[in-house]
Amino acid sequence: MQRPGFWVLTVAAAILLLALVAGKGAAAGPTAGTSAAKTVSIVNFAFKPRTLTVNRGARVAFTNTANTAHTATKGDSFDTKRIAPGQTKSVQFNRRGTFAYHCKIHPFMKGKVVVE
Repeated sequence: MQRPGFWVLTVAAAILLLALVAGKGAAAGPTAGTSAAKTVSIVNFAFKPRTLTVNRGARVAFTNTANTAHTATKGDSFDTKRIAPGQTKSVQFNRRGTFAYHCKIHPFMKGKVVVE
């Protein structure tokens, strides 16, 4: 004969597991979670979001909403070249890893793409 406490624990464990699975994709702070929207906006002198997580093979569009030209550059890995105001350039990420990039024109501007 089973005890009633067993069923209470089983239901509580199931609810906890569902809550953990449901919250797994949530983003925290300025880091964006993996999503269908793979866009980094250049707003004034900052990349938004500063960190973007994508799946391997994803294309990330860098859209310049500022009123001056910018780049998104990671050494030999990728370089969008100059992105004029109102323009977008895309980069495809085929390797897993973390790609910290900057603007060649304004080196203090930094961002990161994490490829899972």
